Amino acid sequence: MIKPSGETVLLYNLNNDKGRKLRFVMVRMGMRIRVVNKEEYGLPVGILAGMKDVVPEKEDSDIQDFQDEMMIMKGFSDSRLDQFLKAMRKDGIEKVNYKAVLTPTNCRWNSWQLYQELRKEHETMSGNSRQTD
Repeated sequence: MIKPSGETVLLYNLNNDKGRKLRFVMVRMGMRIRVVNKEEYGLPVGILAGMKDVVPEKEDSDIQDFQDEMMIMKGFSDSRLDQFLKAMRKDGIEKVNYKAVLTPTNCRWNSWQLYQELRKEHETMSGNSRQTD
């Protein structure tokens, strides 16, 4: 069987025990790992994941730091994504709330833009959207 190639995972704010466990699973599964530093948040996530010729969607001068853990996955088939998520659960790794698969649209976004979008989606799906009393 030919080993899948081109699977890359961008990790944000996972310089902790959970991140160490995640990296162990990724190495075991033959994935490329890229830890993203806050100095790189203004670059398109596609560039960070190794894609060539990615043109940013828009220039964003208001790039902010964030502390939430985030994971962006590139080059995964549905079955490999399922295997990865199952391996995380099997190894008892707590879930990363902000995660996405790289798409032709979001590959042009910078890390801050993608984080904001994932945060909105997470709040909507978990019923924690900001409401006023």
